[in-house]
Amino acid sequence: MSRILLVNLSSLPMPGNEPIFPIGVHCIQQALEQAGHTARLIDFVEHPEAVYELSWASEEWDVIGFSIRNIDPIDLACDGHVDAYSAFVKKIKALVKENVVLVGGGPGYSLFADNLTELLGLHVGVRGPGEEIMLEIAADPQKFAARRQVIDGKRYEGFVSKVLKYPENLMHVYASGTKSMIGVETRRKTCFQRCIYCPYAYITGESSGDVKPLDILMEEISGIYNAGFRRIFFTDGIFNSGIAYAKQVVRMLSEKSWPGLTWSAYFAAQPFDDEFASLLKKSGVENIVVSPDSLDNDLMQRLGKNFDLAAMNRFVDTCRRHGLKMMVNVVFGGPGENRKTAENTANYINRVLEEDELSLHVGFRILPHTSLSKETGLKESELIYPTFYPFDNDLFQWMLKSLDSKFMTPARLMNLLAGRSSARRMGKVINQHDDSIGDGGTHVIAIRRIGSKSDSVIGGV
Repeated sequence: MSRILLVNLSSLPMPGNEPIFPIGVHCIQQALEQAGHTARLIDFVEHPEAVYELSWASEEWDVIGFSIRNIDPIDLACDGHVDAYSAFVKKIKALVKENVVLVGGGPGYSLFADNLTELLGLHVGVRGPGEEIMLEIAADPQKFAARRQVIDGKRYEGFVSKVLKYPENLMHVYASGTKSMIGVETRRKTCFQRCIYCPYAYITGESSGDVKPLDILMEEISGIYNAGFRRIFFTDGIFNSGIAYAKQVVRMLSEKSWPGLTWSAYFAAQPFDDEFASLLKKSGVENIVVSPDSLDNDLMQRLGKNFDLAAMNRFVDTCRRHGLKMMVNVVFGGPGENRKTAENTANYINRVLEEDELSLHVGFRILPHTSLSKETGLKESELIYPTFYPFDNDLFQWMLKSLDSKFMTPARLMNLLAGRSSARRMGKVINQHDDSIGDGGTHVIAIRRIGSKSDSVIGGV
């Protein structure tokens, strides 16, 4: 049996980083332990001293796995995390014993698996679900030490047959905050939407459509509740993508009484019927989070949404009639955004939404293996540092002029000003190979923070 160390890099103290409970890496830990291996998880929220006191790295390990959930905060005003990850992994590599196999994985890692495996100097990068691959590596570590490789994840049968048990101390640490929330995975199924900026389908890989049996899900939630959590977030790409199963989950939440437990998830505006809304009202749902991103019909279609404004109107009306709290995610600055589309979105917000129903953002982070990245032609290696789809310099002015003052709360205004300041310091990524453009074959295809290690294609602001 092997000794495996799992390091949750996403819990490192970094500017803009807000660690969440490491459900994915713990799934791998449990799979390894149930197979008879020794698996230890280093999480820097649970063990903050482990950032500096690194003796744990030099113990007798056969495999060390590094988990990366987010490559950056995907926010215009935030820096990326790659340099912090790289610097920390370099420290660990200097301490490990010979013949230790080094593995990387996680959602953020999966997007950049080829580049991160090379950049971090690891033996194996795992793209997609990691349980089965880590079990194979643990069974014969040295088989994977001969050459650097990236391996696609596989379906893990334990997801639908085994209850996920959570470490007591780790749960206690993450549950200690007043607004503490934990993710719960109810299905492993590719999202049915076609959003051009979203890499979810790529991260999940070839999905078998597994949904967690309700009895297993109920036992997992009971364990979470008993550990002190009172807020959960279902991590499905879209909670109501399979509405029949979603209704079963909501009925279970209503019938099994967990006093004070609230939950939320990402929803689509359709399918969303009155029966579903009525069930939701009784279930302790905190927020119905929906992401039209734009509220201009043409731009919604351009972004790949599977619903339009008519469906959005029906969704809002259904939520209002059933007394459900909405949270509507809007992102200004998408492909084709202009003054008219921005004003259309702002006018819808002004007319329909309340101040606390709006989540407002600016800028679409371009991620590899998405339609947006294919459109720009930028490679995975060129996107590893925060890179955004270009937008009109006047966008912030349009927003400030068009949105009602009730939406300009101090926090929201500060975020917008920080975003505008950051955008002004970013450089233009130029396409130098498009002869169809009449201005000498160049045009702006993205914006990126000046000074990143991928700025060789950046022109002047």
